[in-house]
Amino acid sequence: MMLQLLLVLLLPAIGRGLESHSLLEGITHLVASSSNAITQLTSCQRQLLALHDAWQRREAWALKAFDASGSGYDNFMLGNSLWLGSRVSCRAVNENVMRYYTTKQQHLHRNLAPFPFDYHLAYVRANSPWQSHLIAKEPALLHFGLCLPQICTRLELEEMLPQVLAAGGIHSDKFEMKPELVYTKQPQLKGDFFASKSFKLFLTLLACVLLLTLLATCGMAGGRIVSCFDAASNWQRLWQVSVGNHEIAVINGLRVLSALSILILHVSWYTSQSTDQSADLAMKVATIWLYHPYLPAMLEIFFTISGFLTVFNFLRNETLQRSITEDTILGNLSSILKQLVHRYLRLAPLQLVVILFIIVVFSYYQEVSVYHIFEPLDEICSRNWWQNMFLIQNMYPETMCANWTWSVACDMQLHVLATLLLFLYVRHPNFVRRLVLAILCGNVLYTVVLLIILDMDFKFDSVYVNLTTWFYFNPLVRMLPYVIGSIYGYTHVRGWSSPAEVLLPNKLTKCLLAVVVFLLFQQLQAEELQNSAVLASGIIMIRTIISVFAAQLVLASFKIEQSSALIRWLVDFLQSKCFQFVGRVTFAFYLLNPLIIYCFNFTFGNVLPADISMLSILAIAHTFIVLVLAIFLTLFFEMPLNRLTSLLLSSNSSKSKQN
Repeated sequence: MMLQLLLVLLLPAIGRGLESHSLLEGITHLVASSSNAITQLTSCQRQLLALHDAWQRREAWALKAFDASGSGYDNFMLGNSLWLGSRVSCRAVNENVMRYYTTKQQHLHRNLAPFPFDYHLAYVRANSPWQSHLIAKEPALLHFGLCLPQICTRLELEEMLPQVLAAGGIHSDKFEMKPELVYTKQPQLKGDFFASKSFKLFLTLLACVLLLTLLATCGMAGGRIVSCFDAASNWQRLWQVSVGNHEIAVINGLRVLSALSILILHVSWYTSQSTDQSADLAMKVATIWLYHPYLPAMLEIFFTISGFLTVFNFLRNETLQRSITEDTILGNLSSILKQLVHRYLRLAPLQLVVILFIIVVFSYYQEVSVYHIFEPLDEICSRNWWQNMFLIQNMYPETMCANWTWSVACDMQLHVLATLLLFLYVRHPNFVRRLVLAILCGNVLYTVVLLIILDMDFKFDSVYVNLTTWFYFNPLVRMLPYVIGSIYGYTHVRGWSSPAEVLLPNKLTKCLLAVVVFLLFQQLQAEELQNSAVLASGIIMIRTIISVFAAQLVLASFKIEQSSALIRWLVDFLQSKCFQFVGRVTFAFYLLNPLIIYCFNFTFGNVLPADISMLSILAIAHTFIVLVLAIFLTLFFEMPLNRLTSLLLSSNSSKSKQN
C-alpha cells in the first residue's frame, strides 16, 4: 500500500522529467490551446493543429515530424548546443525515403502527411548560468531543428516561438535558462545568393581569367600580357627546380613544413571557432597553445625567411647599390617605391581573390548551413576588405577580415621598414648596423615588458584574448624573427661566421644554453604557472630557437660539406623535389586552408568526434584538398599576376632609362 502511494506521488514528477523538450510540441500545444479563442486560423495554424491532432492519435506521419525535430540537453553544460533532429526524417514525412531498402513496416513508410513539410532551424540564446562561457568567444546558440508545414513562413514562426519559450516550451527551469529567440532559418539556397554582387563579381573574375588562359594556351592571341596566362608555361615553371642564384631550395622546404604545422593548428582551432563547442576540443586547443607552444610559433619561420631573403637579395644586387649612391634623393625615393610596389603586388592580389572567394562561400553557407555562423566573414569582409587591400588588417583585430591573413600584413610592414633601412645602409652602413642591433635588443625588452604588464593567467582564454590583441598581430613583436633572418642574410653575404657561432663558440656555452632551455621548458610545462616573467622568457626563447634553427639550416645549405651528418640529411630532405613543388604554392596553401576547414565544418559539423585520431585524419585530408586548390589558385591566378607585375614594372623601368 505504501509503495502504491509513493508511486502515485512520484508519477507526476517522473512524467515532467520525461516530457519532451521539443519546441515543435510547444508550438502545436500553443496553437491547440489558443485555437478556440481565434476566430479565423491562418493556413499555417490549421496545419499545425492538424499535426497536433494526428500526433495525439499516433499517426505515423505526425510521429515522424516530431521525431525529425531536435530535443534534449545532452552535454549542454560543457558545450553541446546542437539539437538538430534529422533532415532525412523530415523528408520521410512527405515521401517514402526507404522504399528501395525494406519491404517491412509498410504502414510506417507509406503513411505520408496530407500536406508538405520542410525543415527549419531556430537559434536560441540560453542565458543560463550552467552553460560554460569562454572569454575568447560568445556562448554557443542552441540549435533546434523543426519539421514544420511548408506553408508556415519565417515571420509566423518567429511570432510563435517567443511565446513558446516564455511559457517554458523547452523546460528551461532545468538549467535556469532564460531562453531568447535570436532568429530562425530555412537552410535552402535562394535566388538572392546568385543575384548578389559578390557572386557576379566572382564569376566575372573567373570568366576573365579562364578566357585569358584559353587564349594564351591555345595561341589564339599574341602579346606579352596575354602570354602571362599561358597555363602550359606556368605549369612548367611550377615544376622547374632552379636552385642557385634566384632560389634557395631549403627555404621552400622550410616553408612547406611551417605551412603544414600551421594547418594542423588550424584544423583544431577553426573547428572550435565554427561548429564544435565541446569541452573535449577546447581542451585539445588549449593543450596545443599552452603545452606545445612551438606549433603556433612555427609561423616565425616565415618571418625569418622573409628577413633573410630581403637582405640577401638586396646586398647581392650591386647594380642597385651603385645606382643608389649615384642617384639623387628623388631617384632613390622612386627606387624605394618600385621595390615596395613589387612586394605589394606579390602579396595583395591573390589575397583579394581569396577574400572574394570567402565572401561568396560564407554567403552560401549563411543560406544552406544548419549551423549558426559564429563569425560571419561574408559581412565582415564586405565591410573591411579595404584593410586587406592596404595590408593593414592586423591593426584592426576586432574587425579583421580572414584573421589568418594578419601575417601577410605584418610581413609587408616589416618589408617596408627593411627596405628603408637597406637604402639607408648603402650611404651609412655603420649607423644602420648599430640601429639594427638596437632594434633587436629593444624588441626583446619590449616583448618581455609587454608580457609582464599583461600579467596573464595561465588559462587559454585569458592568454588568447591578451596575446591576440597586444601580441599575436603586433608587427613590433614580430620584428624579432625578421631581424634574426636579416642578420643571418647579412653575415652570409659578407662571408662572416653565423651569429650562433659567434655567441656560442665552444661546447661549454652550448651546454649552458641547453640547461637554461631545459629548465625554462620545465617551468612552462607546470600545470599552474603564474610567473609572467618565466612565461615571457619561455615565449621569446621558443621563438628565438625556431628562428635561429631555420636560419642555420639555410646557411648550412650553402656549405653542406662542413655540416654534420644529421644536418646534411635534413637539408637534403628539405631540398627534395616534392618540397620544391609544394613550396611554390605555399602562399595559396596558407591563405586557403582555414577557408576549406570552415567549409568542411559548416557542411558536416559535429558528426565527427574530436579525438586525436580523427583530427589527424582530417589534417591529412585537408592537406591534400587544400594542396589541389592551392595548385589551381597558383597556376591560374598567382603566377599570371606575378608575371604580369614583373612585365609591367620592367617595362616602366626600361622607359624611364630611355628617357
